[in-house]
Amino acid sequence: MIGSAEDALDLLFTNWPVVGGAAFVLAMEACAGTATGAVTEGEAQSAFLAAARDAKVVCRIA
Repeated sequence: MIGSAEDALDLLFTNWPVVGGAAFVLAMEACAGTATGAVTEGEAQSAFLAAARDAKVVCRIA
């Protein structure tokens, strides 16, 4: 379960099946950007979900 952009960033760094491509890089940048307030949690979530679609990772939003 991913509860925050920080959790998502950790998953992208440690256990992501596709470590390249525009969607992956944008998700990394967006999730990291929430720490400084440059990116909203919603924007980071959208970027993460785009990276998940690109990597064919199944996600369920609760």
